[in-house]
Amino acid sequence: MDSLKYGATMYMPALRADLAEVGNSLKYPNLRTVVFCTEDSVAERDLPSALENLRRTLTLLSPRGPHRFIRPRTPDILRRIMTFRDIDRIDGFVIPKADLLTLPAYFEILANHDQFEIMVTLETRVAFDLTELYRLRDYLTESPLRPRITALRIGSLDLLSILSLRRDITKSIYETPVGHTIDQLITVFKPANLDLTAPCFEGLSHQETLAQELSLDINRGLFAKTAIHPSQIDVIHTAYQVGDDELEMAKATLDPSNPAIFRLGNRMCEKAVHANWAATVLERARLFGTRGIAAGALNDPIMEITYAN
Repeated sequence: MDSLKYGATMYMPALRADLAEVGNSLKYPNLRTVVFCTEDSVAERDLPSALENLRRTLTLLSPRGPHRFIRPRTPDILRRIMTFRDIDRIDGFVIPKADLLTLPAYFEILANHDQFEIMVTLETRVAFDLTELYRLRDYLTESPLRPRITALRIGSLDLLSILSLRRDITKSIYETPVGHTIDQLITVFKPANLDLTAPCFEGLSHQETLAQELSLDINRGLFAKTAIHPSQIDVIHTAYQVGDDELEMAKATLDPSNPAIFRLGNRMCEKAVHANWAATVLERARLFGTRGIAAGALNDPIMEITYAN
């Protein structure tokens, strides 16, 4: 799962004076991914200043740091950014408002710069149209750039805006009409091995709701959650940690010496259907660590079981 590595992902308007400090892991050393944004977070009148600030920032970035992305405003802005000195110090680009009308122009530019990763943002009316989603899925999977597309980002705030809604921050995004849309995106794109990232939570002081939403993200296989504030970074990464019992079950599932189907901790484990889950658990543990043994830890030995006739 390519998107796991991104962890908490924080967008920063390209106007900010501390871009280099954040991009060099000095200000938020626990941040995994930063996106320098020239799109909606920058007013049209401020765009020239934002681009100049971004240009200066690139020259100040050290070779190592968090994953660094730029979100261009338009294909023309992307083309201009590509001419900046030290553009190779970023890892890739986040394409905004992606659909079949906008993507070809971005992809044409990126095709000539094969060192960059690509994240595509789903945040237009297309997200509500199942037929158009399948067309978009086919376009992405058949594109020569497919190996570089590491994740599809879900623009939940834009999707709510299309519906003239704003979420109640005491509720998770899955308790809004967009929750159904997110589930639909998962069933369209995940079977095509296109990862989706978790939507942002826009509350600054509702950590309980954020924790609840993170649990619902994980149950859907959504990671790399957008953080709107540094205070969310550790909450996100803690949620991605793996319980020791969960890790033990994942290892047992992938152990070739175990039966094809067995019981562990009062749960059935079947290698043929649980191997993908187990591999994700191991990768989460590698990237974010473990959090100890949870309630209901595994006490039973592995017991071979068979389906009842």
